[in-house]
Amino acid sequence: MPGREREAADPPSLTDYMMAVQHPRLCFPDDETLAASTTVLDTLGPVTGSGVFGCVFRLTSEDGALTWAVKCFTSHSDTRAERYRTVCAALAELDPAEERWLVPMEFAPEGVLVDGRRWPMVKMPWLTAVPLLDWIERRKESPAALRAVAADFTLVVRRLEERRIAHGDLQHGNILISAPRRVRLIDYDAMYVPALAGTARPERGHRNYQRPRPVPYGPLADRFPARVIQLGLLGLAADAELWDLLREDDDRLLLGQEDFEAPGDSEALAALADSPDPQVRAITAQLVADLRSTADAPPPLADVVMDPVLRPAGPRRTARPKPSAADASASASASASASGSASASTSAPASGAASGAQPGTEPRPTSAPAPEPAAQPAPEPASGPAPGTGSERKPDPGPRTSHPPGRRRFREPVVLVCSFVLVLILCLLGFLLVVAPPWSPLR
Repeated sequence: MPGREREAADPPSLTDYMMAVQHPRLCFPDDETLAASTTVLDTLGPVTGSGVFGCVFRLTSEDGALTWAVKCFTSHSDTRAERYRTVCAALAELDPAEERWLVPMEFAPEGVLVDGRRWPMVKMPWLTAVPLLDWIERRKESPAALRAVAADFTLVVRRLEERRIAHGDLQHGNILISAPRRVRLIDYDAMYVPALAGTARPERGHRNYQRPRPVPYGPLADRFPARVIQLGLLGLAADAELWDLLREDDDRLLLGQEDFEAPGDSEALAALADSPDPQVRAITAQLVADLRSTADAPPPLADVVMDPVLRPAGPRRTARPKPSAADASASASASASASGSASASTSAPASGAASGAQPGTEPRPTSAPAPEPAAQPAPEPASGPAPGTGSERKPDPGPRTSHPPGRRRFREPVVLVCSFVLVLILCLLGFLLVVAPPWSPLR
């Protein structure tokens, strides 16, 4: 019996919700607007997003004038209902016209019916807005747009602090950008309001935005992730190439958990600390100080400088991506058969070529950089004569002893071609001997 009770208390799975919401009249019996709506379907079905704690569906009115986002929960929480009631009561006292970040929310503790049992749901209006990372992908070459969003985001964070409110999980997936470059916040599962003082934090937050030493759950809980986001936006405004240079996956802006755990070894933090924008360098230094500090509350965000004086960028070198496990194994076997100096002079250029590294991007320094290769790339066209004019500087070929593998690769095709031609001639002579008439000189 106890096992059955626990099983009955388990919330529906994603598949259960996907089947149920396709019949809104049955699934939302207490909400007339949702019951009369239509579930929006795409190639993957009705779900538009899912995570660790729940999934989101999109429903639209019959005339298409209204659209809602409905969040259903796939995980159990004893405190969720009471927390949402408290958060909804606090947000209801705010004026959406003044709090532009706010998205009105309704919580129904028994709002969705699945397999004869009712479960909680959250209902929000569907926004005409773009997720933060998608917006950056389109605007990364526009420094003014990036700084405008960074400035608005800074104002939003300050506004929350003035209200003694913290979002609790600031990260790219919970930030939308609407016209004209306005920041909107969604997903209030971990939100803190004054009435929740003294309660436990419901979730840790996104690992690529939270300090390894957690900030106490309270009105200042957003300061560290907010600085990570502000730094990412301003860093890209100063140098758009960081978007491709530093992002190792699509689950971050520029920085990640590994940068926070070992800031002294972080290539991303080193690149931001060398930004042409003095404000980016200052924010990077403050973020590193936050990571090393034992204080519970990091300092507030700095004002965004909309027209900074940028330091002239120096010449860039080809970025060296982190080697894969296969590359590391191959490198280890090669070093066993070659001398240390020869390996150092040939492995770095080969790795860059094989990985498709883009010329003209800043290298990501490591704590123990490898020796520079003997062959140096030509300088960028922007900082010297145009290529092809005869006046550009030629790359130094280096010692002749550093290229025997290339010469072997060059000779091997020649040997193969010569061997093939010789075999072809012998075969032709043999054929002529067989078919030649008796009077032929070949006999």
